[in-house]
Amino acid sequence: MGTRVAMSVAGAGSLSRGTAVVLRVLLYPEILGTAVLWVAMWYFWFSFDSSHFLKKAAWFLLLIIMGPLSLPFYYFFVYRRWASRIEPQEPAASPATR
Repeated sequence: MGTRVAMSVAGAGSLSRGTAVVLRVLLYPEILGTAVLWVAMWYFWFSFDSSHFLKKAAWFLLLIIMGPLSLPFYYFFVYRRWASRIEPQEPAASPATR
């Protein structure tokens, strides 16, 4: 009973059936993509981020408190800077081109 009351207060009951289906179809991939990106940023934080301890601690708090909202900030301030330092490697020459 409490869920129905909360949904009606939020106005979720006022959507037509077609609109609700379209919103679900559009939002589920977005939710899945955000979850995958969040896990990937945590993996980068644990494995590759070699920042100072205090910077890592600050990003840890931001990633925990703000959740997926902190992902763009982490990408632009930490990951992108790290990725730009990596030199692009030349592909290995194939035996046919020798």
